[in-house]
Amino acid sequence: MKFLHCFCVVDSSLRILWVGGDWDDFAARNGGGAILANDVLATRLTDYISDTATADTVEQMVQAVIDTKGTLRMDYRCDAPQELRRIRLTIKPMKDQRAIMVHELRDAVQLEPPMEPWHFDPAARELKCSVCGMVHRPGKSWQDPTRPGNRHPQLVKYTVCPSCVTRIDAAIHGIFDGAEAGEVGELTLKPGFNRV
Repeated sequence: MKFLHCFCVVDSSLRILWVGGDWDDFAARNGGGAILANDVLATRLTDYISDTATADTVEQMVQAVIDTKGTLRMDYRCDAPQELRRIRLTIKPMKDQRAIMVHELRDAVQLEPPMEPWHFDPAARELKCSVCGMVHRPGKSWQDPTRPGNRHPQLVKYTVCPSCVTRIDAAIHGIFDGAEAGEVGELTLKPGFNRV
């Protein structure tokens, strides 16, 4: 995979004012033909987030950056069945109550064999964290679906897991307490894989 660098400028209502970098290329390669640059401008970023928990978390992060003029940095997973991807999100303040969100691909590793494909279903009982990619089945703890013996559910409902909520809240509190930048922390991809 080539280097990925996407930009998105939003206002305090999360209206998308500008996108750039590899936005269209990444959207097209991942089945996002309906969210190309010309289609998303002037719409709200949360219109493209499938669950309330993730949308609320993104809104909270952006608003904290606008309010404090601090910076937030966070790794998140944007996996496909055949590839694990770790992306660094940096949210920085801009003039006029705006923020720029920069997404940079940090690592990508091929899975052999690939995981079973999964799909979003708002009625699914299994949950998938939008940040770390862990999966939760009813009555079980959060698990990494790429570990031997674990299988990825076919249908998932997205959310933000308790561990990621805690890390994000701590970073937000940090910039409200005067830190120039809040670091949510790094995620790691599965050790032992070859990067692409």
